[in-house]
Amino acid sequence: MCESGNRIVSQCFEPAGREDKKRPETAATQFKNSLAKLMEILMSKDPSYVRCIKPNDAKQAGRFDEVLIRHQVKYLGLMENLRVRRAGFAYRRRFEIFLQRYKTLCPQTWPNWKGQPGEGVATLVQHLGYKPEDYKLGRTKIFIRFPKTLFATEDAFQLRKNTIATMIQAEWRGFHQRQKYQKLRSSAIAIQSWWRGEMGRKVATRRKNAAEIIRRFIKGFIHRHRPRCPDNEYFVDYVRCAFLMKLKRNLPKNVLDKSWPVPPPALSEASELLRELHMRNMVQIYCRRISAEWKQQLEQKVVASTLFKDKKDNYPQSVPKLFVNSRILTNEINSKVLQIIESDNIKYAVAVTKYDRNGYRARPRQLLITPSSAFLVEEAKVKQTIDYANLRGISVSSLSDGLFVLHVPCEDNRQKVGMSGTPRLQARCRAHQIATKWALRPTCSVPPRLHSHHFILPMFLSTLQILPLTSALGSLAPAASEPRGALLGDTVVCATG
Repeated sequence: MCESGNRIVSQCFEPAGREDKKRPETAATQFKNSLAKLMEILMSKDPSYVRCIKPNDAKQAGRFDEVLIRHQVKYLGLMENLRVRRAGFAYRRRFEIFLQRYKTLCPQTWPNWKGQPGEGVATLVQHLGYKPEDYKLGRTKIFIRFPKTLFATEDAFQLRKNTIATMIQAEWRGFHQRQKYQKLRSSAIAIQSWWRGEMGRKVATRRKNAAEIIRRFIKGFIHRHRPRCPDNEYFVDYVRCAFLMKLKRNLPKNVLDKSWPVPPPALSEASELLRELHMRNMVQIYCRRISAEWKQQLEQKVVASTLFKDKKDNYPQSVPKLFVNSRILTNEINSKVLQIIESDNIKYAVAVTKYDRNGYRARPRQLLITPSSAFLVEEAKVKQTIDYANLRGISVSSLSDGLFVLHVPCEDNRQKVGMSGTPRLQARCRAHQIATKWALRPTCSVPPRLHSHHFILPMFLSTLQILPLTSALGSLAPAASEPRGALLGDTVVCATG
């Protein structure tokens, strides 16, 4: 049959069966072998007897027939079985199983017990507080007498489960985070190593470039006096650039600031050109912003500088102070005096002190300046009129005082307004125009008791003298060969104050 051409028939009969010479098993032999295997399996197991009790005959859920249940318990012998079990040990387990289940309840047995299972069980029940009459230890098993002891152990085990679960979770999370940290640490170390290497290479490159620049700088400094060449071009360019940057930061802010950075020798000519251009630019900007009044003040300052700079001690203190049109208001001048000189326009008025020719007695006066004459006024009386045509000169000292001397001819020292033959300045020359435009005005001031006003009279610049104090006052002293009155007659000594 196994050699049949039909595949199904040939597969049903294997060739190995032809070689077996034994007789097939009978039904009794098969039953015997099956029963032996079943008993072998049963003996390897720990039998548990389960008894089922019907709660009711109607097969309804949640319904208990008490009479029916009592009848079944009685006839199944459950009560007698319970009495027997209570008389002995109700629970028995092998040491390995009991220790494996309840080892978490004792710190000595958790997590792993290193010794014999029996010793581990003894340590465990001692920690749980079992009484000697509640349990017995056999050679391979533990016997527990009362179910309540087992139930208490089981309840403790159930409570311990939450703690154990938390511990396991914590351990696992710690392990997981440590693994993650180790990976992050390894990655960070790798990145740091790469970054340090990259930064080290950059630092090395910068140092190399810096060394090269320093070498070129030193070489250029050595050859700095030579014409521009590859050896000194870097140093020369650096010096020029540094000077221009310094010049940019320290440019003068106004036309009075004369400071200027010291240029290198290679830029001396360029520095002078830049300085001139910058000064012209500042002057142009300043001139655009200046007003007509301020321009007039500056022009007067220029004339005053020409006359008194480095010649009068108190001139530097008078430079910041502005010129004024008059030191005396019109309402302070007596009306009679104004009527007398009404034909002349008063350009400037100032209070002065006149010194007599005899004894140099000081007398307060008002000096009124007009385009053609100067008037010395005492209250309502014109004491003296000095025509510019007869004025020989004006002298001041070089010290910090307020004295000035008007030089007039000896025969003209008593000239009054309205006298016949009073000379008038009729010339229309340039000097007269300047005198009219630039009326006599004070140019400087000094502290109290040394107050001084300098008057600019452009038409008499050639006659203005800056003399030492001894010269100015010495001219007032009579000479041995001249009469005293004759000498004093040709001067008028005044002081402002």
